[in-house]
Order: sequence, then structure tokens, then C-alpha cells
Amino acid sequence: MCTMRNFPNQIEHCIEWGRDKFNTLFVDRANNAIGYLDNPQSFLDDLKKNTTSTGAKDTLVGVKDLLDMKKKADFAQCMQVARTVFEGFYEHDIKNLLGIFPEDHIND
Repeated sequence: MCTMRNFPNQIEHCIEWGRDKFNTLFVDRANNAIGYLDNPQSFLDDLKKNTTSTGAKDTLVGVKDLLDMKKKADFAQCMQVARTVFEGFYEHDIKNLLGIFPEDHIND
């Protein structure tokens, strides 16, 4: 998991990274939103039991974002969300890694 999260340099790692991101964006968040809408109290109770506080916050933010998008159904907002996700994966995460491990970094 650590290799997949930080340095997915083998084809198997890249495939798993992509599958994980796809599930998070298009399956897990949708299921979380449905679970929240079906029974908010039960959803929140399960979230408290099975997730860290950071994980719970991320899940709730994802649910809120989806519900806000559904409410507005605005193409421009959908494009903004897509751009934010893209920049997170392909700009911010890469810059963070390069800050930790510069291109000339050498280790054992």
C-alpha cells in the first residue's frame, strides 16, 4: 500500500492505484451519499465506529460535495470539481513528494 500510495512505478502498482482512485471517486462516495440519505443517524454511527476522525471528516466532506453538486446540477461546478481532483492527483501530490524527495535525493 505504501508503494502504491507514494511511488506506483510498476504497472501492477499503477493499475491498483487507478482502481483505488476510481472506486473512491465513483463508487465509495456515491454509496456513502446514498447511505447518508437513506438513514443519516445510522450512517453517522457506523462512521464513528469504523473510521478515524480524519477519515470521518473526509467521508462527510465527500458526501457534502456530492449532495451540493446534485442540488445545483451545474456543469461549471462539475468541471471545477474535476479540475480540483485532477490537480490534487497530478500537481499537488507530486509537488508534495518532490518536496520530501527532491529529484537529486539519494538514499540507501
